[in-house]
Amino acid sequence: MMNVSIQHKVYAVLFIVATVGLASSISLVGGVGIEVVGDKLLPIVPLVIVLPALNSLVGDYATLIAAHAGDPAERRRSKKALVRALLPSISINCVLITVIGLLLAAHRGFNISGEFAATFTGFIVGSVLAVIALMLLVTTILDKLLERHELNPDDLLIPIVTTVSDILMLGLVALAAVYVF
Repeated sequence: MMNVSIQHKVYAVLFIVATVGLASSISLVGGVGIEVVGDKLLPIVPLVIVLPALNSLVGDYATLIAAHAGDPAERRRSKKALVRALLPSISINCVLITVIGLLLAAHRGFNISGEFAATFTGFIVGSVLAVIALMLLVTTILDKLLERHELNPDDLLIPIVTTVSDILMLGLVALAAVYVF
């Protein structure tokens, strides 16, 4: 018969392996979604240009958000300080991604109208804010779940929330390609 402490450690390792493996496997869904709408992405060059930057951006913010899941007494204050610190950075990043995407698309011969530029800007700002807000929610829920199972959030939160943020952003881009642009 296994010692309870060893059994708990085995359970914790199996839980970590299963959740990280599942989170990584789910990221394939985003790639399949992009493949399904691949033909629709070709006419929207600016969106294709900014896709890697958007994915990296939301992944980085998801990592920062997950890293702030810590001492229960500090969480609320830490999250508020994090949001206040992130807002200027998010604003600057959204402006830079939008401008660079539109400039590169124009350089490649894409005809950019005022209506398209406004829709494109709205999509970037809206999708980034939506994914970041969802990452705050997902991090809070997962943190409570991991705490209940006596698992260290540092071991799981970052891979899970970055994978989820990537999937969400790829899904939003796919939906935008089909319904918005």
